[in-house]
Amino acid sequence: MTVRLVPLSLVLLWLGIGFGWRAWLQWRRYGGSGIMLFRSGRWMQHLRELGLVALSAMLIGQAAHFSFSPAVLERVALGSLAAAGVRFWSGVGLFAAGTVLMVVAQLDLGASWRVGFDTRNRPGLVTDGLYGLVRNPIYLALFVVLVGYLGMIPTWISLLLTIGTFVGIRVQVLDEEAFLTRTYGTAYRDYARRVGRFLPGVGCLV
Repeated sequence: MTVRLVPLSLVLLWLGIGFGWRAWLQWRRYGGSGIMLFRSGRWMQHLRELGLVALSAMLIGQAAHFSFSPAVLERVALGSLAAAGVRFWSGVGLFAAGTVLMVVAQLDLGASWRVGFDTRNRPGLVTDGLYGLVRNPIYLALFVVLVGYLGMIPTWISLLLTIGTFVGIRVQVLDEEAFLTRTYGTAYRDYARRVGRFLPGVGCLV
């Protein structure tokens, strides 16, 4: 495998593990895939979920260009697109670390793991494992993955995907927190007062 194939291989691995393998494991253990995309009945939520699908497609598409036709990306490059050096391998390391963090956080959720947002489901409040350190470790993992991706493929597209995803997740988290507060009441409020939103001790509810 040439070095230029590394980003594409990592993206496909990330998607395969995070969605394919995890959905298969969820089905085997709990009888359902956990994929709840486009089930909320709310167009804004559907738009954010469509953004997740589009993000995945953009990550694959740009990584494929990087692997097989890197000249196409030169016009949107932020710097050198050389597939080597400290920046590139630091990006590889961050992407891999984010993937590991994602897997651990997904496993910590157990039967409560979901992709998408369906207010009709109340699988239970998870507050241990990584969720005892931060309230949203999967979203944190996604941030780490995208920063790593930006390091591997430094283009305006990568930067805009990172910023756009951060904004989208920020809105999503506020929506989820409102739902969790309505659903679990005092139990969630007490948990959110002592555990940070994305980093330990940062973003605790008051």
